[in-house]
Amino acid sequence: MNFLSIKTVIFSTMLLSTIIAPAFAAHIVNPGFEQGWEGWMDIDKDNQSTSISGDSRTGEKSAKITSPEGSFAQVVAVKANTDYVLGAWVMGTGIVGVKIEQQLVFERQGKTKTWKQVQVAFNSGEHKQVAVFAQFNGKKSLFDDFTINQEKGERNNATLRVLKGGLSPDLPPGRNFDLIDWNLNTPEDSGDGRSKRISERELAGGYQNRDYFYTAEDGGMVFRTTIEGKKTSKNTKYTRTELREMLRRGDTSISTKSDNGNSNKNNWVFSSAPRNAQKLSGGVDGTLSATLAVNHVTTTGRARDIGTVIIGQIHASSDEPVRLHYRKLPQNERGSLYVAHEISGGDDQWHEILGSRSDTAKNPLDGIALNEKFSYEIVARGHELKISIIKDGAILGSTTIDMTDSGYDVTNDYMYFKAGVYTQNDSGDPQDYDQATFYALENKHQGYDY
Repeated sequence: MNFLSIKTVIFSTMLLSTIIAPAFAAHIVNPGFEQGWEGWMDIDKDNQSTSISGDSRTGEKSAKITSPEGSFAQVVAVKANTDYVLGAWVMGTGIVGVKIEQQLVFERQGKTKTWKQVQVAFNSGEHKQVAVFAQFNGKKSLFDDFTINQEKGERNNATLRVLKGGLSPDLPPGRNFDLIDWNLNTPEDSGDGRSKRISERELAGGYQNRDYFYTAEDGGMVFRTTIEGKKTSKNTKYTRTELREMLRRGDTSISTKSDNGNSNKNNWVFSSAPRNAQKLSGGVDGTLSATLAVNHVTTTGRARDIGTVIIGQIHASSDEPVRLHYRKLPQNERGSLYVAHEISGGDDQWHEILGSRSDTAKNPLDGIALNEKFSYEIVARGHELKISIIKDGAILGSTTIDMTDSGYDVTNDYMYFKAGVYTQNDSGDPQDYDQATFYALENKHQGYDY
């Protein structure tokens, strides 16, 4: 079960509840898919993960799901405070379940080469509508002949809490958030002396690590990195637990980067780049939006290192057009936010948004405290970069950078977003750490339709 499916089931419930009339008996419309998707919400983010199949248990049709990008759902009217059993026939693997307000009750079907009935028992509580759904469970699956009967069955133990905003504390990050277009680096040792890298499909499949990357009790996605740990390359002094954008979405036939330095379908370019570079890329320009709280920053080490962590980036093949820093000094109640813009092959240009980046900065009255939720938005359009800090819908501060002379409008370069915690401290106590919890994360590009 992943972020896309849970969040979309919730959204579908809101949409369909306005058009489905109450009924005295629970009834599933088009339970065997003989009328295609009639009555169902077909949730197919990549336009190739759900379909109507001719391989059926009864009749002539069934529903098929082939990847985590696919699921389907239907809102069903029920009686309040009543016991029901949802049934569905599954071949392959699959998840069948019911969403009852902020709770999910479901059953996983392991791999089977024949049709097998899955049953989910639930009580409607005070609710008069529930959403029944089916999802991917690791392999291709077929679904047919859904039923819902008013009866008391053996209560299913597989339940999930779904909190406000659609996040569940019972799921790993990759099943709360759509991480199929990200990979992850952590300070763990990969075995070759470098930091461990977790692929897109591993993330989407439910990877987590209780030291560095896990789900918080409020459903947020926690990133944590200690000063001590393995680095991503010999060119960096710092550790990180950080996502790297991967527009290939798990398609390993597309390399992470091209051998000749040009862009490819895994990365993107600015619209100021030559037309041929844009055609080679997975997208053009982009927006990275995140809502988060920084929970902890380092408090030991050299004065220049203390309290500084990068929480979002645009990275090029070698340089960094944007690094968004959060910094809170031990004597201050609030932290500052500022941006480094690195000229291609050149030096950093600094832009302060809230407070100061100084080693002796005073408490920024307009800054952000630890554990205080806020949002950032990084928008790249041609030669222009705009970085905004937002709280409660209001822009607290922003900066705009003119990249006309920054050197990124070339053929042999490419971009990707990064998000998480990338410490800027290599001198403190080895166990000192940075930590942030993300509650929303979205990446968008022209020509990248996901």
